[in-house]
Amino acid sequence: MKAREIMTRNVICVNDDATVEDAARLMTRNRISGLPVINSHGMLVGLVTEHDLIAKEGRTVKEIMTRSVISVSADTEVEQIQHLLTNQRIRRVPVVENGKVVGIVSRSDLVRQIAMRWVCGVCGEIVRTLDPPKHCPRCGADTHAFTREVVPPGM
Repeated sequence: MKAREIMTRNVICVNDDATVEDAARLMTRNRISGLPVINSHGMLVGLVTEHDLIAKEGRTVKEIMTRSVISVSADTEVEQIQHLLTNQRIRRVPVVENGKVVGIVSRSDLVRQIAMRWVCGVCGEIVRTLDPPKHCPRCGADTHAFTREVVPPGM
């Protein structure tokens, strides 16, 4: 499974010249704990998190943001993203194409992917993906044979 299959596509970003207060309002309003920071050309230049807001001093996002951002491409395998999030102890990775943010994968996206599954109504095969599979890998049934389960029965 690739980043493009689980990433959040409508990414809320903040401009690097925004005030710290603007970033805090944006995070609060959208109930998120971090924002990709973009410059005037829309290019990823950093990341600002709740930690940056409360631990660093500055008036603009540019002054407090983390500049060394770990990012991935839309083709990055989910297992590699899991490894990054756990081993680097980070909560999110921007998904970037040509320097521009096209998505973001957070820990909650990975948890949602674990909880989501499709069950083939013909043979009972379970496929874990956010989008319905085109064909069952076991019996070949088409997408219409699948039923989506967000939480397995009994949980």
